[in-house]
Amino acid sequence: MSLDNSKKIEAPSEQMLKAHRITLMGYWGLILLIPIWNLWWYPSELYSNKSITIFWLIPLIFPMSGLLKGKAYTHAWSGFIAVMYICHGLAALITSFNEIIPIILEIIFATMFLLGSMYFARWRGVQLGLQLPKKQ
Repeated sequence: MSLDNSKKIEAPSEQMLKAHRITLMGYWGLILLIPIWNLWWYPSELYSNKSITIFWLIPLIFPMSGLLKGKAYTHAWSGFIAVMYICHGLAALITSFNEIIPIILEIIFATMFLLGSMYFARWRGVQLGLQLPKKQ
């Protein structure tokens, strides 16, 4: 006789997997873009390029494990990190028009990261019954 009362967790649907792939493409795009942008394409003459690169990569380290494992909770809160990169890209678009290509790439990757994680978290949360209770 088994005492295992745990529920079997359903596999993610195809749309969830697509949202997860979009999240990871945006996430890894940012991780690759930041050092290329700061160290090779447009190195700063005023600041240490390695320091700037590390500063911009640190927030991306925190959600890495949960994103790779496909955890809905990590996808949900990592959207706040993506917004930081969208805001940076939009501010840079206004102030640094000579760096237009990496700025546009940052906005695209951060938007992919945000939207993919938002939809994955929503769909996976509904599938697992993790949605917030409704007021009566």
